[in-house]
Amino acid sequence: MPFSDLSSAVPAPRAVPGPDAAPWSAPPEPAGPVTLSAEAAARALGLRQSEVETAVGLGLLATTRGTGRPGERPKVPAGEIRRLHGSLDGPDGLRAQVATTGARDGAALLGITEERFAKLARLGLLVPVRCRLNRYHCVVWRYLAEELRTVRRHQVVPLTGQLPAPLRRLLATGDDARPRSWRRRVLSQRLDRAGTAWERAAAVAALLPRPHPAALLTPDELRHLEAVRPRALFARARSRTAERVLEPLTRALPGPETERYAGQFAGLVDEARATAHPAQHAVRRPPRPARLCGRPAGSVRRPTPNRPPQPPGPGSTGPARKDGRSRARQTPAGQDRSSRSSA
Repeated sequence: MPFSDLSSAVPAPRAVPGPDAAPWSAPPEPAGPVTLSAEAAARALGLRQSEVETAVGLGLLATTRGTGRPGERPKVPAGEIRRLHGSLDGPDGLRAQVATTGARDGAALLGITEERFAKLARLGLLVPVRCRLNRYHCVVWRYLAEELRTVRRHQVVPLTGQLPAPLRRLLATGDDARPRSWRRRVLSQRLDRAGTAWERAAAVAALLPRPHPAALLTPDELRHLEAVRPRALFARARSRTAERVLEPLTRALPGPETERYAGQFAGLVDEARATAHPAQHAVRRPPRPARLCGRPAGSVRRPTPNRPPQPPGPGSTGPARKDGRSRARQTPAGQDRSSRSSA
């Protein structure tokens, strides 16, 4: 019996209605913070805190502008982290750009002795980029390795041979230009990041002794200057000895350096007053009632944190006397020891 074709008897499948095909789009970026703290940025990039600080100072890593809140620190946009991870060299390239060296390795990098390196640094011919205290409370200066390579490549300073007579006379005076040259570098970096005339004035004021800005500004202007002054990238808990040693390095020395920065500050204040009034941006604070005695009205007094009563420590003779005379505190051993500075 011949085989009959039954394909025409099988009904065709019906189309099942479904959703329209949507055009393809890239997956959304993972949700996350828009900005990161400096600590979080350092962890995301696999860098040390000092490397992140150096990168920000050199303009290699962008930070956000502050809103004027007291104690606010700059933050790193999340886009900067993605940009560095997506670059050709990645965070390793940034680490190479901000690598620093001390006097010993710096001298080896230049092919000179440590004594020659120290002389060039004291003359201001080699500008440090950072400073810190070692465990012996000595100031240690750090230099950019890339800058030292440039110095050796172009021979911009006298690396060999006898120093010129003017430089030898300057060395004989015992002058040390490292703090001054470091302050100039820090000021240049802050001025590059400043956006307004008041921010530039605050950058210069940070180098002046505190009475200088107060003598030129009104109370409103002082509050605004405090709100826009340069903030530290990382919050550090330094010891009292470290504060005592490092604080003078951030201030200009009395004499020509202070006079130069004071004149620059006065010019920036005049420019800022002509462009924007600080009352438009100053942080509003509730008025304080005037006091009839004691501290004069209008003076600023920092609040003292409430501290719980502490038990007497070892060697204590008990609480203070009731007649109002407090027992003199003993200075810890080594507190008044003078600190040395190394190249």
